[in-house]
Amino acid sequence: MTKTTEVTGVIDVDVDTVKAWFDDDDILLVDVREVSEYDQEHIPGARLMPLSVFDPSAFPVLTEKNVVIHCALGQRSRTAGEKLIAAGLHNVRHMAGGIVEWKARGFATEVQLVSHPGPQDMVSAKSEAAAPGEYLCPPPGRILFEEFLQPLGIAEHELAEDIGVLPDVVDALVRGQTQVSAELSLRLSRYFSTAADFWLHIQVEHNLEIARRKYGPKVRTEVTPRTMKS
Repeated sequence: MTKTTEVTGVIDVDVDTVKAWFDDDDILLVDVREVSEYDQEHIPGARLMPLSVFDPSAFPVLTEKNVVIHCALGQRSRTAGEKLIAAGLHNVRHMAGGIVEWKARGFATEVQLVSHPGPQDMVSAKSEAAAPGEYLCPPPGRILFEEFLQPLGIAEHELAEDIGVLPDVVDALVRGQTQVSAELSLRLSRYFSTAADFWLHIQVEHNLEIARRKYGPKVRTEVTPRTMKS
């Protein structure tokens, strides 16, 4: 049951609740990522309002449906929510964990595909369809910068000092010149209060996407699933 009590902060809504509202056609999702991100992949039916040009006066105010903001991980949607509250709106909701958590729970997204693969090829095709240099699963350094450092106003050298690593480590991660180790994942997770494996999970998903682009067609040609053998 939806609460009617007004609150002063941005309300976190978990992905399971959002999915339940989605299945009941009782939600309007507002995606505050950028156009290029939305074009690559988005939740079906989500309305695009990029944070870079976010205008609270144009935000949809509905009483018959739950309006929920979301982004990739939740930081940009929280920032958008704070803008709405500053503009006088109440009961502002955002999806905790963003589209990354939505996908981790196995919920559907819409992607642009260049072909019509069979069911066994769908995951690979999603990654291979992205333009060179663009990723459906961004590298952790990009997520760190766009979803945490930039919105929170944290400098790279400040983060390095706060989590006990050399500034070069954070710089290399943000630039995509190094990968997240288990120790670095623990330090980042402790600092940003995310799950311990959060950063490792992003790294693995990104690595798999790169591998699918590079080896996907060859693997599908050379390897036949055991269940499809005669």
